[in-house]
Amino acid sequence: MYKILIVEDEELERTSMKIFLEENLLDVEIVGEAKSGFEAVEMIDSKDINLLLVDINIPGIDGMEVIKYARKKLPKAVIIITTAYDDFNIAHRAIKLKVDDFLLKPIRKEVLLESVKSFSSRLGEGRQTGKSNKLLSKFEMELKKCSYKASVDILRDYIDQLYLEEHDVNIISKRLQEVAKTIVRISEELGIVDTNELVVQMEKLKIKYLLYNNKHDAYNEIIKMVDILFDKMNIKGKLSEGGMKAVIDYIERNLKKGISLEDVANHVNISTYYLSKIFKKEMGVNFITYVTDRKMDLAKEMLVNTDIPVLNIALDLAYNEANYFSKAFKKKTGLTPSEYREKYRNRKEEENETV
Repeated sequence: MYKILIVEDEELERTSMKIFLEENLLDVEIVGEAKSGFEAVEMIDSKDINLLLVDINIPGIDGMEVIKYARKKLPKAVIIITTAYDDFNIAHRAIKLKVDDFLLKPIRKEVLLESVKSFSSRLGEGRQTGKSNKLLSKFEMELKKCSYKASVDILRDYIDQLYLEEHDVNIISKRLQEVAKTIVRISEELGIVDTNELVVQMEKLKIKYLLYNNKHDAYNEIIKMVDILFDKMNIKGKLSEGGMKAVIDYIERNLKKGISLEDVANHVNISTYYLSKIFKKEMGVNFITYVTDRKMDLAKEMLVNTDIPVLNIALDLAYNEANYFSKAFKKKTGLTPSEYREKYRNRKEEENETV
């Protein structure tokens, strides 16, 4: 994390630089904004500063005097002049004071960014290794190729690597925000007009990370953004018709194994968040309700058509306790398993006798 002091008397210019740098650089903190030379000197004395952006034409002590003072107090700091005057004398004085760069106003944002970034190694910003950079590039590439599984696998690797490289939660938070911004940008490149849902989720990521700052939460919140993106593209193996049939078939084959939402999601190569969302949309009930209802249907069949004890039926349907199974069964049917067996077996016998 490196710390910047902006010395600029024009409030609009000062605020614009602050917002732009914070949004586009990862390891940056604007520690001060001075609108006069006197304020700048006070901040140089009282704050830890790595880089100064100094306008020459400021009230009170002029910018050159501020730079001269900063050079004595902060000999290792990077100093960048910003000025509207393309004057040889100013440039000559700047060289004598060992100013690092000279930016002519109006400053284009990309020029400002390039100037600050050019001193990153000297300021200690360049800590993101080639490995995580490559992973992030791969993630972006897979998103553009609309490859869901590859995207989320690489994203998981990237976040693991990020947490190995960084321990400063502020830096991690900013890098996660960069990933989120990448997802929004790619959605726009892919022709998705309505990105409001993605932007809202990006803000949730920022808030939740600041509250909990752990890797698991970070991954889950970004995965939600990926799911939203693929949902909007309507290409993520949409779970309707044939796709939903595969989900239901898998549930039916594994009902007696204590199947979970995560099991099914892994089987069809999508996230639990997306499966839960689309399952309820397509089936009209949530996953747990559907699985419970199907287990109760099987239990009814076994109670009426077999002599298997209630305990064994419970165990066969992956209920570890007969009491829990009985309560769940009664909640669904209004009868205990024994009452249901007695009532409907008698009814079946009566029907058979009639036939």
